[in-house]
Amino acid sequence: MWEKIWRFPEMCEEALSYSSGMQTFKPSGIVVAGMGGSAISGDILRDWLDPPFPFEVCRGYHLPSWVSQNCLVIAISYSGETEETLSCVREARKYGAKLAGVSSGGTLQEELRDCPFICVPPGLPSRAAFPYLFFSAVRILEEAGVLERREEIREALEVLRSVRERWAEETRKLAERLVERLPFIYTPPRFYSVGLRMKTQLNENSKIPAKVEAFPELCHNEIVGLRGTPPNVTFLLVRDRMEEERIRIRVEFLKRLLEGKEITEIWGEGKGLLARMLSVLYLGDFLSCHLAGLKGVDPTPVEEISELKKELQRHRH
Repeated sequence: MWEKIWRFPEMCEEALSYSSGMQTFKPSGIVVAGMGGSAISGDILRDWLDPPFPFEVCRGYHLPSWVSQNCLVIAISYSGETEETLSCVREARKYGAKLAGVSSGGTLQEELRDCPFICVPPGLPSRAAFPYLFFSAVRILEEAGVLERREEIREALEVLRSVRERWAEETRKLAERLVERLPFIYTPPRFYSVGLRMKTQLNENSKIPAKVEAFPELCHNEIVGLRGTPPNVTFLLVRDRMEEERIRIRVEFLKRLLEGKEITEIWGEGKGLLARMLSVLYLGDFLSCHLAGLKGVDPTPVEEISELKKELQRHRH
C-alpha cells in the first residue's frame, strides 16, 4: 500500500492523459454513481466544482428521481462489478440519460461498450485507485466541455509532489499519537468529502473506527454531545486558509470547548481549492498507512467487505 500512496501524484498525471471519447454535452445535472472508494471521487469532484446545476453522488441501487435525458450519469466502479452501480446504469438507460463510465474492466465496461468510457489500470485496491478514478471523471467533464480548470489542476499536482516527503515524515509522528485512539475528524463545509476519505482510509487501511462531521452543522448538535467524550478520543481539525470568518469563529470556540483534549490542526497546501483539498486527502492516506504499521496490521486486505460480497453472491436471484 505504501508504494501506491507514494505514487499518488504520478497516477494523477497519468490519468490526465486518458480520453473517454466523450463529445461536447451540456448537462442539466450530473450524477456520479458509485460505492466506497469509487464514490469518493464523485464527492471530491462535487465539492471542488460546486456547479450551478444539480450534482449528486448516488450510493445505492436507484438514481435520483430528477434524472432525465438531459442529465449526465457517470458510473464509477473500480472492479466493474459493483451491483449498486450496475443497477444505476440500467436505470439511466431507462431514463434516457447520457452515460459515461470508469472502471478497470468487468461488467461495467461491457454494459457501457457504446458509451464514453475510461478503462484504468487493474490490480489495485479500489481506494488506492482514487487518482485514476477521480481524474478520469475530470477528463470526462473536460471532454464534455463542463470543466476548464487545467491551471488549478496543474498547481494541485505540483503541490502533491512538493508535500510528499514532508507528509510521509510528519504523518508518522501524528500516527504515533493515534494508536489506541478514536479519531473525530471535523472539517470546513467544502472539505467534508476530504474528511470522509480520511475516515474511510482509517477504517480500511488502519482497521479502526473513526467519525467525520462538518462545520457549521456540527455546531448545532455535535458540540453538546462532546460533554460525554470518551477519554481515548482525539480531534483532527481540518483547516483551510480560505475558510469563512463565521466558520473560523466556530472553530476557535470549539477549540476552547475542547481545552485539555488532544487536538491536531491539519492545514491544506497551495493556492487553489483543488490543491488544498487533495493535499489534505494525501496526508490522510499517509496517516492511515503509518497507523496500520504501528498497529501491526496489513493495510491492504478488507476481509469483512470481501465476506459480505460472498454472502451477497450466495443470495443472488
